[in-house]
Amino acid sequence: MTTAADNRTVLLINPRATYVNEIAQKCYPPMNLLYLAAALREHGYRPAVLDANAFRMTDEAIDAEVRRLRPAVVGLALYSEILRQVRDMTRLVRAARPEAKIVLGGPHSNAVPRETLEQFTDADYILLGEAEDSLPQLCEAVRTGAEVGGIPGIVHRRGPEVVEGPPPQLPEINSVPLPARDLVAEAYRQRLYYSLMVREAPVDTLFTSRGCPFHCGFCYNVRHHYRARTPEAVVDELVGIRERGIRDIEICDDTFTADRRRALAIFDLIIKEKLDVSFRIKSRVDVFTEDLARRAREAGVYLVAFGMESGSQRMLDAMNKRITVAQCARACELARKYGMFSHSSWIVGYPGETPESVAETLGFIRANHPSTVNIAVLRPYPNTPAYETARGSGDLVGRWHPDEEAIPWVRLPWAQERKVLETLVRAMMRKVYFTPYYMGQFAGEIVRGANLRLARYAAQETMKAIGLRR
Repeated sequence: MTTAADNRTVLLINPRATYVNEIAQKCYPPMNLLYLAAALREHGYRPAVLDANAFRMTDEAIDAEVRRLRPAVVGLALYSEILRQVRDMTRLVRAARPEAKIVLGGPHSNAVPRETLEQFTDADYILLGEAEDSLPQLCEAVRTGAEVGGIPGIVHRRGPEVVEGPPPQLPEINSVPLPARDLVAEAYRQRLYYSLMVREAPVDTLFTSRGCPFHCGFCYNVRHHYRARTPEAVVDELVGIRERGIRDIEICDDTFTADRRRALAIFDLIIKEKLDVSFRIKSRVDVFTEDLARRAREAGVYLVAFGMESGSQRMLDAMNKRITVAQCARACELARKYGMFSHSSWIVGYPGETPESVAETLGFIRANHPSTVNIAVLRPYPNTPAYETARGSGDLVGRWHPDEEAIPWVRLPWAQERKVLETLVRAMMRKVYFTPYYMGQFAGEIVRGANLRLARYAAQETMKAIGLRR
């Protein structure tokens, strides 16, 4: 029988998304957990990863796996939108495996660690920052009964108090082991990882950098210390993915083109190696120049995602985006010129938003025709400038708490109820997509690619836009 001191099994759970019962735009491997699993292996632990999102696992199925694996430590990623779900899952784990230590990480717990541990009474620890070094240290302390207070980035209970250990330390990015993709091999085999604009599955993902040097007012990313892997290491990982028979890949960096020269060097290596990959990237519009667009397309980029956020320069400045409306228009033009899709994201309801600035956003979209458009009501994540501004003015409505069903929002002089903003967003989506340009474009993509998933998604979103489905 395995004793507590011998138990090296660590279970990492990727929770279900809030839209798990819908056709999502994409479903990707939980790379955050696969990186942690690889680090645990290097330290002699036996990691297991449950992708409850990809497999749409029920609570009963998760309970059965926890009981079967008998882990000493269980880790969960915590995002603001799924507080209740993760809280309920910690209760499930505690009931199924009372001896296990439960650790939380992720954006929400990083933003408000003390509050999180107070709310999640079944969780034992929070690890702040990137945990490739700290999680193995915590597992060793759990296994041997050692004191945990000195582990960098740990938040834990000491009697009735919640206390923080030393500041988190960032791992050396070029020394972090590659993610343990084999732990979700069955999800790859069943083609559960996909991207809506790509008919073939599975797709794969990789990270070439961590952190973001920018400070947009709505973003929950607190990792502003940007570090990047070498172009050679990135291409070596791409080669490994290609050798597994996968050619459609997303680079999931917050901003792949933050270092423009490094992005160009990666493109040049891909071209030189003739990898025959098709991939998508995220880019800021201000660095998406003619030569970058041309080399991206030559390397195999088929889609560039831009956080454009608003068609109003006043609102872009309020969000601290540090871009211009003209640069957004130029990015759409360059993507179109070089045969790439341009995915655009937009926010409605940021503090200071007016009906006039919303009209500017809609006018920009209809004039510049980004390939795909995602418009959403602002989510004021905790400790972001948007959150603090709204809280300071008394316009923050709701709270981030696992007992709350509604997501917080920002009250505006002309939008005193959230449904005003939600109705406005649906109307904007109708005015964008129910036009000959977009209807023709999507019909063409569905027919040319025989993309049945895209067809089902289009039907689903049409039902939402006309108010027949929420």
